[in-house]
Amino acid sequence: MSGVLGGRAGWRSCEDEQEAVASLVRQLKAQTWLVGGRDDELIEAVHRHAAAVRSALAAVGCAVTVEPDLVRVHTPVEPVGLMPEGAAPEGVWLWLTVAVLESLPPRVRLGQVVGAARSAAAEVDILVTQSQPELRALVTGLRMLCERGILIELDGRVDDLMEGEQDPPVLLRIQPARLLHLLPRSVPLDDEGQWVCDPGQDPQGWLHSLHRDSDPGVRVCGMLADRAVVHVCDLDDAERQWFSTHLAREGSRVAELFGLHLEHRLEGASLVVPEEIGDDRVLGSFRFPHHQQRGAGTLRHAALLVIDYLTSEGERGGPTAPGEGWCGAAASCVVRQLAELAVRHTRWRGEYRRRPEQLAAQIRALLERADLLRVTPGYEDWWWLSPAAARWTVVPQDGPVPDPAHNAGTET
Repeated sequence: MSGVLGGRAGWRSCEDEQEAVASLVRQLKAQTWLVGGRDDELIEAVHRHAAAVRSALAAVGCAVTVEPDLVRVHTPVEPVGLMPEGAAPEGVWLWLTVAVLESLPPRVRLGQVVGAARSAAAEVDILVTQSQPELRALVTGLRMLCERGILIELDGRVDDLMEGEQDPPVLLRIQPARLLHLLPRSVPLDDEGQWVCDPGQDPQGWLHSLHRDSDPGVRVCGMLADRAVVHVCDLDDAERQWFSTHLAREGSRVAELFGLHLEHRLEGASLVVPEEIGDDRVLGSFRFPHHQQRGAGTLRHAALLVIDYLTSEGERGGPTAPGEGWCGAAASCVVRQLAELAVRHTRWRGEYRRRPEQLAAQIRALLERADLLRVTPGYEDWWWLSPAAARWTVVPQDGPVPDPAHNAGTET
């Protein structure tokens, strides 16, 4: 489904411009920063097909900055209600680090950057604990800046900070000209050129203030390009009207620009990766388990069995259901079903067989990443499964189910 937007390789071997552009825009939707010295071939290809790339990305609401050593894709803003909730400490440390980079010399030790970021945190009353979770969040934020070419590791790696040294021998180069590309576009400004809304004081208000395209068709196509599935129940009135009258024609045109297929039904739609370009190198924010059981681990096998259980045994609709066609069951029923399945599937991972509630939590995280599951909180959590999940089914198991890798079910 979409969110899985094509393979890393392929554009160099394309025989015509349409295939080359389709492969490039799939790559750019998955990798929104290309930086010189690391992505030179892709940057050169974007320059060669710049007009067609801009046109294809504009169809899904994206703007693109093309410079000699940088390509930056600006993606549309999601509705606030669909954004993930909760704290994102790695994002906090990313922005704290960004705030101090301009005042540091172009070549700087990692310890200087970390010390300046911690000082900035203290200035805004963020408690600095130097605990392992905080350290991991800080390193994740630094790694995000390296991936965007804003920090360049000249000697050593930012991950060396996890080894416990306060000032590991890591030398960085700062690219201050790229800092501006981090900022979102079309933020409302006051007469003095400052943001009208302070994201630190009113994050929800700031998110609401960000520009969204006025064309409902561009908004829907942008959702199709970014999500595993677009549910009609999440669309506003204008978007629903466009979905029912124009999606079949205009959505298919956008799918063709990306070299994908449009799959749509009454309850929603998705852009699907053709089998000929879908392989283990497929990029994107999510990749759901394959139909085939061979090679799937305990987590993925159990997730498919839960889909079958909710589809066949779950309550359909209901006052708390996100939309028409969703199947639901109480969280305790899911855990009980997993416990029964664990008795039958003796090759499942022992930890999951002993603690079905832990397996249920992992399955929930897996399905929520693809927006195939929504949980309604209450006296007891209620699981609602999207109708789109019916495209997967369990294949009879012919051999043993190996234990999942540490990142099973979270391929990108």
